[in-house]
Amino acid sequence: MSELAAANAADAPMRLALPVYTSEPDFNRLRVAVKRWLREGYDRWEASDLATLRMLKALGVSDITADWTLYAFNSSALAALAELGVSRFVASPENGRENLQYLAESGYDVEFLVQQSTPLFVSLHEPAGETGLPVFRRGGLWVTTKPVPRTFEAPSGTSTRIDLSWDPPCGA
Repeated sequence: MSELAAANAADAPMRLALPVYTSEPDFNRLRVAVKRWLREGYDRWEASDLATLRMLKALGVSDITADWTLYAFNSSALAALAELGVSRFVASPENGRENLQYLAESGYDVEFLVQQSTPLFVSLHEPAGETGLPVFRRGGLWVTTKPVPRTFEAPSGTSTRIDLSWDPPCGA
């Protein structure tokens, strides 16, 4: 990891999101970087997988959001993640309208996607042939998305987010 860039309103607290994949040889470097950022005062984090969630808990982090890649899809998943120390959840882009409403009324702190270039495929290897879709390399991974970001309708009165993390670079 050579750089982390984030846009943030001056008065809004910063939440740092961990990568969706970190190779085993790089995981210790990630842990060292997270420790440094914790010492610098960054105490709000977003975990993208169970390994980073466990790392954050082991480092004493208490304000953790589960990204959609942790599959916050139903009350059983939310309860299991809450037992692991997650206090906020990003709803999976695979949810249907009825389930989104259920999650909004679940009593859990759920944030709903309103726009995202949801990956169709994420791989360590480049696709073998022409896909006809945007394919780009990000963080050591090959990502395939649709040409246009997906939009979602969030339940009324809920927290929402626009996720730019999977948008293809210009020209992809």
